[in-house]
Amino acid sequence: MTEMDFPAPPADRPGQKRRFSPLLLVMILVAIVGVGTGGYGFWTLMSYRMVSVPGEAMMPTIQPGEVVLYRWADLPEVPRGAVVLMDLSAFPDASPGEGRAVKRVIGVGGDQVVCCTKDNLITVNGKPVKEPYTNDDNGYGRKEYRPFSVQVPPGTVFVAGDLRNNSRDSRIYAEEPGNGAVPLSKLSGIVVGLGSPFAAEPFPQTTAFVEAGLPGDPLSDTGFRTSRLLMFAGIGLFVLGVIGTIVIVVRSAGKRRKAAAVPPAR
Repeated sequence: MTEMDFPAPPADRPGQKRRFSPLLLVMILVAIVGVGTGGYGFWTLMSYRMVSVPGEAMMPTIQPGEVVLYRWADLPEVPRGAVVLMDLSAFPDASPGEGRAVKRVIGVGGDQVVCCTKDNLITVNGKPVKEPYTNDDNGYGRKEYRPFSVQVPPGTVFVAGDLRNNSRDSRIYAEEPGNGAVPLSKLSGIVVGLGSPFAAEPFPQTTAFVEAGLPGDPLSDTGFRTSRLLMFAGIGLFVLGVIGTIVIVVRSAGKRRKAAAVPPAR
């Protein structure tokens, strides 16, 4: 039996070998970094909340219906002069489901708050406080308000609206049990910005109490700006990485198709 001769297999067709592009790796890494950066920025930005302020009690600092940004967190302590979001159920005559209000802290636990000097200024621990954010003469010298003197209980704050002649706040309940003070557990956060989380500007914090000689620096929190910047930067990096990856992959595929279309050399 004769051995059959089979033809030799055809030689491999010359062509470009597939190589992984370093630039493609860079674009993938850029997209991954973008996801991490943007995700972290969004997550930290969510520690802030926004609320529309009803009523006129905080004029002229906050206009009716204006949106404010507040830091949503447990508050172990609050500086004097801070503007806070509080639960109205803290007041003794509150109705069920009455909601929340924005007020300014004019006394913290342990403070002696007294109304008023002959210049219509409150005193805190005997120190007169000039409050430039209040409406006209503070409202304290007007007939509709009676003087008060309270010792703020520990773990609470004493609050007032900036429009002193038209605000339901701690002063009204100064002679009630608890002296009208609001427990820290009834506070939702401190106002730190004006506007929504994606466009807020820093809220003006007062130095009136420090200038009066009282200890405690005013709150400084512009973290929402950093979080917002990280989120938008992350989105930009992710988009750049995805587009760059697509362009590189498409170009590489086009080059392979062109190489495959070229007839082999004879």
